[in-house]
Amino acid sequence: MRKSIVLLIVMILVGCHPVSHIIVGETRAPVIPSQVKIYLDYPEEYEKIALIDAGSNFAFKDPEILFTWQSKMNKVIERLKIEAAQLGANGVVMVGTDNKIHQSFSVDKEGSVSSSSYTEKFGKAIAIYVIEEK
Repeated sequence: MRKSIVLLIVMILVGCHPVSHIIVGETRAPVIPSQVKIYLDYPEEYEKIALIDAGSNFAFKDPEILFTWQSKMNKVIERLKIEAAQLGANGVVMVGTDNKIHQSFSVDKEGSVSSSSYTEKFGKAIAIYVIEEK
């Protein structure tokens, strides 16, 4: 019974889609994610739509097991673009990225120690609508 509860909790946590947003402006009609451009600086004319956070961890919504930091970064960018596109943004301004290493240790009744770890990448961006690029 206890193992079933733990397995259910793990499935719920792993199954969550690792993307969230806070609306700060007017949303627009959704666009295609491939139309969303990545910016490091703000363009001349734009409107802010939302703050978006995304992680590279596994999700049932888009299952993929990633091993390299670059593949994890690519997944973060993909998720940021998808979320921004759903809000009607045609650009995202990167605010920052972060690497996380999660480690856990356990000791059984006999004193045997086991450990596990996994790595994850996070990204934060501002979803924007670029009015006109010059």
